[in-house]
Amino acid sequence: MTANAEDRITASRIGDSVFRDVWHAILEDAGIEAELIAAPRDVRRDMFVRGELVLDCCSVEAWRNRPDEIEAQLWTSPFFYTVDHLILQEGRDYDLPDPDDLTAYRVGVVQGFAYKKDSHFGSTVSRVSLGEVFEAVASGDADLTIANHQEFRRRQKLNPLPLVLGPEYHRLALKARVHRSRADLLPRLEAAITRLKANGRIATLTGVRLRDMSDKPDGQ
Repeated sequence: MTANAEDRITASRIGDSVFRDVWHAILEDAGIEAELIAAPRDVRRDMFVRGELVLDCCSVEAWRNRPDEIEAQLWTSPFFYTVDHLILQEGRDYDLPDPDDLTAYRVGVVQGFAYKKDSHFGSTVSRVSLGEVFEAVASGDADLTIANHQEFRRRQKLNPLPLVLGPEYHRLALKARVHRSRADLLPRLEAAITRLKANGRIATLTGVRLRDMSDKPDGQ
């Protein structure tokens, strides 16, 4: 016998991310046995809208603001706060009196990823993964990119590139989201996030991922 389609819970497999283990811990603590699906971000976004992906992590509301997404999604409370920085080529001089104004630069972006204030980008250089975006900046194919400092530190340990952490770009509240068709799962995720924040597990798992140099990027 196979489970009814409405009983099937699918969740994003987020791959090589500082927050991968936090997401797994949230699902486990919530008692949710999910089928984890790996796909590029733009594909995952479309799958979520169609209800083929029920649970997704780890996002900011400003990144998932298409009308069809707003209609389909419910958000958890924040489970982690992070800061995005400009990621710059090492040794290069930049004229950045206002880090929000990037109209003079080619900005490396991850395919399918939304960026706050992207109307202030000069142009974009799209790559499939954040690792490839970092390589584009290091090689000069892009002038700079945007990433949180945790991801920058981790990737520089795994694959050092001639890059430096630049000015703060903006602060982010990371959340998980639930498709409206499975709104019953939201309270379970909320309770899990509350417990994991209270016992320090989220901070611990994030720190372990930052220190762990054994995992190799898998392109997610």
